[in-house]
Amino acid sequence: MTGKTPSKRIVTIDILRGITIFAMILCANIGYYSDLPAWMFHGQTPPPTYTFNPDVPGITWVDLVFPFFLFTMGAAFPLAMRKRLESGVSRWSVTGSLFRRWLTLTIFAIVLGNAYQIGTSTRPDVVKGFFQIAVWGVMFMSLVRLKDEGKCRLVNNAGLFLLIVAAVVGTDYFGLKLSRWNSDIIIMILANVAIFGGLIWMFTKDNIRLRWLILLFIIAIKAIASYTPEALSWVPSMSSIGWFFSWSFLQYLVIAIAGSIVGDKLLDHSRSGETVNIDSYHLTAGIIALAAMLVQLWGLFTRHVLADFIISAVLCVAFVALTWKRRNIMTWMGCFGFAFMLVGIIFDPIDGGITKDHCNLSYMLTTTGMTALTGAFVLALELKWNIKGRGFSGCGQNPMLAYAVTNFVTGPILAMIGVGAWLDTICLGSPFWGVVRGLVYTLLMVAITCFFTKKKLFWRS
Repeated sequence: MTGKTPSKRIVTIDILRGITIFAMILCANIGYYSDLPAWMFHGQTPPPTYTFNPDVPGITWVDLVFPFFLFTMGAAFPLAMRKRLESGVSRWSVTGSLFRRWLTLTIFAIVLGNAYQIGTSTRPDVVKGFFQIAVWGVMFMSLVRLKDEGKCRLVNNAGLFLLIVAAVVGTDYFGLKLSRWNSDIIIMILANVAIFGGLIWMFTKDNIRLRWLILLFIIAIKAIASYTPEALSWVPSMSSIGWFFSWSFLQYLVIAIAGSIVGDKLLDHSRSGETVNIDSYHLTAGIIALAAMLVQLWGLFTRHVLADFIISAVLCVAFVALTWKRRNIMTWMGCFGFAFMLVGIIFDPIDGGITKDHCNLSYMLTTTGMTALTGAFVLALELKWNIKGRGFSGCGQNPMLAYAVTNFVTGPILAMIGVGAWLDTICLGSPFWGVVRGLVYTLLMVAITCFFTKKKLFWRS
């Protein structure tokens, strides 16, 4: 049994975010048309056509990537802002940093959305590849954080200037059709969740009960929008500014705000210096938490919803029974996860089946619980053996760099040397090579991201 002392970072969050990024890159690069089963793809884009069908209920592990990332983003709110407030930085200054973060992510989303067009250009792969790598280098300069503020400002400004140059070259030579409407929707949603979630945390930083009420209010609004949309007909349309804001983005605050509650709890524990003894009962409970998360992937995908709920309830009882007299931060996180997950399963038949797209309440509540349960398992391992998860943690500390490196560095390089085309061909009809393709791109991402993290070169995010 070991104890955990306070540290500057909450390793559990870094590892959880790193696992998320690993899964994100893997699911985006596993081989299509390689005869892999439907649970290896988004629930609403199944093989063999991979055509989006919102009427297909169920989720797969791929559908967990986005909520896991949103949850860890929310969990990082208190870690990022409370330290600054306690060091004497004013509320106005911290609020201003939230707007700068929103602006950074919004611009990043638009840059990515337009830069993705490079891959569709008719220019030779070598030319496209070098330009994509150059664009990544420019993004690196624009977003990198350096200890020397003067040098950092100079490098960032130079990067912004070169970004304009790249836009001109992309338009004239590669035929890119630049538009503010071309954006990476994932990053755009994160930008909106970051600012609104951050402001909610600022407003409720000393009042968790109020944050719970705000969370319940957002859940209620989501329910009204889903079940009686005519009740919100008076709400103005935001279509004219839809390129950077939509009311639908705010539904994801459910996951982020829940994550912020967990983040505050983890931060309090880290600062307390409390020794947490993790015995065999806690480890067993951690395994039960992970098993409950995996059961959802079976039950909700195969549509054995009633069996899923019963098994999950039994696992919940077992978790509580094992830890009732051994309660600590890990058991609190597990109970938090079970509560959200079980409520989410109840909403499955109400919503006509859980779906990521279009996102429903069952999806948000269930995946919030699944994330917390996974976090409880990771936390148990960390508290017991001080596991740092170096590869996952390295990616978790540098998420934006990790997000962009495959499309703009490793992908172009593999295309230029012919390995990309070879992998595309060999994985056709082969589940084994379909997975290998994804692992090649993902492990390269991990290696590059961890290299920059070790050098303490982080992108603003």
